[in-house]
Amino acid sequence: MKLVQLIGYIAIGLSLTGCNDKYEIDGQTSLIPDGTTLFLQKLTDRQFEIIDSTTVHNGTFFFEGHQQEPAIAILVPRGERESPYPPLLLALQSGTIRVSFDPFPSRSGTPLNDRLQRYEDQRRTFDKHLQSISQLYLKDYLAGQLNNTTFNALKQAFEKEQQGLEDLTRKYITANTDNVTSVYLFLQNSFLFSPDEQRQLIANAATTFKKNPAIQKLSRMLSRLKNVAPEMPYTDLTLQTPEEKEVTLSQYIGHGKYVLLDFWASWCPPCQRQTPYLLQLYRQYDRSRFSIVGISLDTDRNEWLDYVYDHGMEWPQLGDPKGWDSDAILSYVIQGIPHLVLIGPDGTIVANNPSQEELNSLLSSRLKRL
Repeated sequence: MKLVQLIGYIAIGLSLTGCNDKYEIDGQTSLIPDGTTLFLQKLTDRQFEIIDSTTVHNGTFFFEGHQQEPAIAILVPRGERESPYPPLLLALQSGTIRVSFDPFPSRSGTPLNDRLQRYEDQRRTFDKHLQSISQLYLKDYLAGQLNNTTFNALKQAFEKEQQGLEDLTRKYITANTDNVTSVYLFLQNSFLFSPDEQRQLIANAATTFKKNPAIQKLSRMLSRLKNVAPEMPYTDLTLQTPEEKEVTLSQYIGHGKYVLLDFWASWCPPCQRQTPYLLQLYRQYDRSRFSIVGISLDTDRNEWLDYVYDHGMEWPQLGDPKGWDSDAILSYVIQGIPHLVLIGPDGTIVANNPSQEELNSLLSSRLKRL
């Protein structure tokens, strides 16, 4: 074979390889104003990193690039904390990906995005019902109108919807452990499954799923659950005050108080929804017997403190700028936030990540309301 022919074949091969990993994101929206910047962020380990940006023009936007192996990504409108438009989750893979924010985020056009969309379409109904039930519960609870009949009815309705969401999510994860969407959805929805169910899902998964660094970290966390069970001693942590002074968690534990540890972040929507409930709890019980300690996983100190001050969160606030690399994640087996831990006056764990109903019952049985 002549050298020129060999070079030609190599060039063709490189060209074909480049084409095979090319993606295009073709977007449309009638809701997001023209001129709005959209960021394309790719998940690396447990952090989303900006890899590209564009602006909306005449209701359309466009991205293109190369991605050898499918990855999880999100499209984020600038200023997403105040934006009514939620981030759009997608699988970044070769091919043309069609996305829209109208009226709900949607994605299609490639195999993984088509699968994600079918899952999201089915999930939306469960999420809507769960949110409505939670709002009814919180409204009645804060108004002091939550009687046993209403509570039991809301609880049964909530459990039914959550079981449906659990079944749907388990089915998707089980059928997709050979791709990145399954890993992401498992980690985001691990709260739906008991520790034993999580271990079983991992054990039955494809090898690539098991070898994922985040899954391996979760497996290590699951092995530590016995350390955060009720009646076990709390684990001390080194954290920072808003004034950037280094303190230890032990300075806030004991002293005859029940202390509720609230692991949270200002950018976390479920944490934001929980803020009114925590404000109510803090004002409901004797400060000499009950306190809350906020432990923020924000990596942006200004966003953390702005949220605290804007919402009147008067209890002690501590932070760990390492975010998801915080020692707290492994120490308290935190798979998602918000994550609550109730510590007794003797420094032992009373409840690890209780539901609001469980926490209300524990506090009302042990403390006198103001």
